[in-house]
Amino acid sequence: MIKKFNLLMKRGLPYILTAVLCFLSFSLKADFAASLIPRPLLEDANSVYRVNEMAIVFDGPESFTMRRNVVITILNENGKGPDILAIQYDGNSSPRFISGEIFDAQGRSITRIRRRDLIDQSNVSGFSLYEDNRIMGYIPHISSYPYTVRYEYEVRYNRGMYYAMTFLPQMAYNRSTQKASLSIEYPQNMELNYMEFNLDGVNSNKDNNRGRLKVTWDFNNLHAIRREHLSPALRYISPGIMFAPDRFVFDGYAGSNTSWEEFGKWVWSLNEGRDNLPRERVEQLNDMVSGMESDKEKVKAIYEFLQSRTRYVNIALGIGGMQPFDAQTVDRTGYGDCKALTNYMMAMLRAVGIESYYTLVRAGVGSYGFVEEFSSNQFNHVILSVPLKNDTIWLECTDQNLPFNHLGDFTDNRPVLLIREDGGKLIRTPAYNRDENINNSFTTVILDNRGNGSGAIRMDFGGIYFVDYMRTLRISEEDQQRWLYRNIQLPNYTIDSHQITQSVDDNPIATIQMDVQLRSYASVTGQRMFVPLNLITAHRSTPPRIRNRQNPFVLNFDRCISDTIVFIIPDRFELESQLSEHAFETEFGTFQTEFIVKDNEIWYIRRLQTNKGNFPPEKYQDFFRFYQNVARADGQSLTLVRR
Repeated sequence: MIKKFNLLMKRGLPYILTAVLCFLSFSLKADFAASLIPRPLLEDANSVYRVNEMAIVFDGPESFTMRRNVVITILNENGKGPDILAIQYDGNSSPRFISGEIFDAQGRSITRIRRRDLIDQSNVSGFSLYEDNRIMGYIPHISSYPYTVRYEYEVRYNRGMYYAMTFLPQMAYNRSTQKASLSIEYPQNMELNYMEFNLDGVNSNKDNNRGRLKVTWDFNNLHAIRREHLSPALRYISPGIMFAPDRFVFDGYAGSNTSWEEFGKWVWSLNEGRDNLPRERVEQLNDMVSGMESDKEKVKAIYEFLQSRTRYVNIALGIGGMQPFDAQTVDRTGYGDCKALTNYMMAMLRAVGIESYYTLVRAGVGSYGFVEEFSSNQFNHVILSVPLKNDTIWLECTDQNLPFNHLGDFTDNRPVLLIREDGGKLIRTPAYNRDENINNSFTTVILDNRGNGSGAIRMDFGGIYFVDYMRTLRISEEDQQRWLYRNIQLPNYTIDSHQITQSVDDNPIATIQMDVQLRSYASVTGQRMFVPLNLITAHRSTPPRIRNRQNPFVLNFDRCISDTIVFIIPDRFELESQLSEHAFETEFGTFQTEFIVKDNEIWYIRRLQTNKGNFPPEKYQDFFRFYQNVARADGQSLTLVRR
């Protein structure tokens, strides 16, 4: 029996091995077959991470390596995006693309991705002067879904991690995850600071091996989070880990993340000695402000001087990504980035005896995703804080046109870090309140008996609305008119004339005045004329109806939108019936309308106030109904009848 078995093995072994290899080959390919994705992970998903692994290995405070291993299945057109394969690096880092491959729906390999297939380009906008931030990327040009992309790469950083990193196992809305992991390895003489978000039972595993520590988090079968109207940033509701080392070295500058005070000292060390001005400039500045009584006047004059002779360019080269050009260089060249221009403004104020503070901020409209409890570099912009006796002035130094002491929604209402010699101090920029965030209009419409109208319109915009309209002051009248047609939603109108102006007080207002012709504004049927009430700010639709909402929703601003419209009705017409006024109040805002009838004038007064806040998903139906009621009221018409 043993001999027969041996003979069978000798003769049959090649066939058995071939069968096994074929089976293994089929199994390896089938691993990426879309049919193997668990059905619950397909719900609300445009893409699925089959594998999402990040490994960070610190050599010490001065260098580290990041390795990524990713397998992602793209289910439909909405699953594609620039984040599918994107490798960011700079002059202090070395990327190494290891391998990549694309598989069809059945898991069969259809394309290998090689290093030469990646597009390598600048990762900074076109107004950069010095830059070394780059990105290598690959976007598959495949129109048959689903397909799967697998890739692996690493980046070696020859500098310390001077910023906070965040790992999200899902990385995007409408993306589920089968398997993900984050591992961070570091020497015993370092400490790792980290903060966990929404982990729901996922625990870290810690290991100590020959003087090196390793922390690992593993995630499995995370369902897609559906993107919904007004959802917060993904980090607020998805699992994630924010991390940074306790200390770092960048270009010879050693720093610490142990507190905001210590991090601020590091930034101070980068800037120290870079605020000296030429003697001639100091004398000029002192002559400029010599007759001014208040420090506020002096700050305003020097700010306008800065705006008149400098322009913004980005500097993103090595330590230049964190360290400003010195003030003498900016004074000589007339350009700089946010760091350099802010440092220059600070130096000019110091030259006339006014103290100010270089201030780090996470800028961006609605960019409030800042973790105050986690001291680390979470910033992307610099502004200037000028504390005066009874007030604090805030200056955006990169914009040649922005009014004095106006931040706008790019940097308002968020934590910022003042940089002082004794360290960093976390404070908050001011928020624009409802009285400042205004969108007000006053309109007179003269109707003829065919329903046409001629209108005189005045609109005022303040607070968060101001900047968008202020920009139009710097363009030609022809371009202004084209902008008005695109952005002012009036029905079937032509502009006879227009004027755009700006006030110059502490709360600047942009004002648009237009004379317009409104063709067939009202409809005439028999003896009646039907006149739409809300000419300018009508809510013609509601927020999307979302049943069984999953996510909380965020309203970022308090606002006030008010309209007064005076309709002058044609001779021989009169109001047919009493008008319905509206008034309702919710936690999301208030809405009120009022009518006044004077001879041949009908005044329509509308006021909508909205409240900022974070609201749970179960409140969304109330929010929807609030705007549904607003839309119904805005859809109301006057009914005039011929006498």
